Amino acid sequence: MTLGKFKLNANVLELREFSINTRRHLHMIPELSGEEVETSSYCKSLMVDFGYQVTSYDGYTGFIADLVIDTSLKTVAFRADMDALEMDDLTGNEYSSANKGRAHNCGHDTHMTIALTAANYLANNQEELRHNVRFIFQMAEEDMRVDGANKMVELGCMNGVNEVYALHNDAAQECGTVLVNNGIMSSYGCAWTLDIQGVSAHGSTPHKGLDAIREGARIVEDMDYIVAKKTNPFSPAVFVCGMFNGGTIPNAVAANVQARGTIRSMDSETDQVLKNSFSSLVAQSELRGYTTSITHCGYPAIINHQFAYDRVVLAANKTVPSELLNANCTPMTGSEDFSLMIEATGDKCGAMFFLGSGNKEKGICNYLHSNPYFVDEDFLLVGAQIFINLATD
Repeated sequence: MTLGKFKLNANVLELREFSINTRRHLHMIPELSGEEVETSSYCKSLMVDFGYQVTSYDGYTGFIADLVIDTSLKTVAFRADMDALEMDDLTGNEYSSANKGRAHNCGHDTHMTIALTAANYLANNQEELRHNVRFIFQMAEEDMRVDGANKMVELGCMNGVNEVYALHNDAAQECGTVLVNNGIMSSYGCAWTLDIQGVSAHGSTPHKGLDAIREGARIVEDMDYIVAKKTNPFSPAVFVCGMFNGGTIPNAVAANVQARGTIRSMDSETDQVLKNSFSSLVAQSELRGYTTSITHCGYPAIINHQFAYDRVVLAANKTVPSELLNANCTPMTGSEDFSLMIEATGDKCGAMFFLGSGNKEKGICNYLHSNPYFVDEDFLLVGAQIFINLATD
């Protein structure tokens, strides 16, 4: 056990078995974005048992759970995402996924477990609370095409919230390592879908058709050109085409193509340059005779608020050794819809941090979404203690 180096409350340590059992149960029942029915029911049942006031939203799996000790106090919220990934679980242990083609390879099972463990402790130690607390169990963080944080904000999950916090596990970092940054913490991210309708023709008479594959390749190449020549070279920008599908037989000009991918940037100006380029790409394609569309959806960057950042650093300092706290980390180039929850507070007061869940001595050092995906379960109590500190300081 690696917990000896951390400053954990004795009552938190008593929740170790609870945290491990909870995480393993959740790991066995992964569900995709917007489909987290069993997961939500399990978490909701525990929160009710702890004594929280649960608010559900008809037609959605996400819910909130409140513990109000004094209406004159501010409310601090903690987000836990619930969805899993569409892949097989290759861990091969006794608590591997029971749902074929579904796996918690982003570790959202651990995020829920940390929230549930902290909620358990706070419910049983309410005299320590300095704030009202809300736990937000969010659906659909993984798939930008499915309503997640945006819908929960619309439904009122942030009403009355003064501060909001979230963490993300990282099994490429040693157990208990805290990484946080003042200001930008993630990229502006956008998922795009390109659809092209051309004209099919026999492969021997290509002049009678409009080749959708060739046009798709040209547009993808133009996207790379936009990153190289239209964005500020001092502002990072990433364009990725991850899927390209077209044609039905080898001896015909393809009439249809669909390509999908993402764009990422680290500032709003570059984000707009990339998004604005879509309309010009479509216009140029239609001038060539194609019927072309590009749809996109995404999230703004997470911008950690100074006050919330300071609170995370203080809470982490009370929990982890100084050598495990990196308070000036490099922002991630991935994207997170938690940014929408921060923006929904009155002062945009919120912060996200990464928490190491790896352990090289145990052979655990894997990146998010890798397969298999292992974690050192000792990190669960470290995360719970940091959340508890944020609620009791």
